[in-house]
Amino acid sequence: MKAMHRTTIHARCPFAPVWDYYSVQIETKDFIRCEKIEAICEEIRGQQISQEMVLELLRKKLNIECKITVKGRHGQNGRLVVVE
Repeated sequence: MKAMHRTTIHARCPFAPVWDYYSVQIETKDFIRCEKIEAICEEIRGQQISQEMVLELLRKKLNIECKITVKGRHGQNGRLVVVE
């Protein structure tokens, strides 16, 4: 079975004084409780953190084999996609 989870995280850009908005997608073959994902995302929300660090924190805290995609909208700029 393949599961896909999606949520949104907002964070302050560490390089410019703007809010960034990240669409997070987690794909896994294993079962994971959505409450665990939401709790991890809640720890990240509102922090001053880069998109790459969002990905790293998700990877570290989930601690399961999965594919994580983080799509970011940076202030008024375009989009950037980081996939692990």
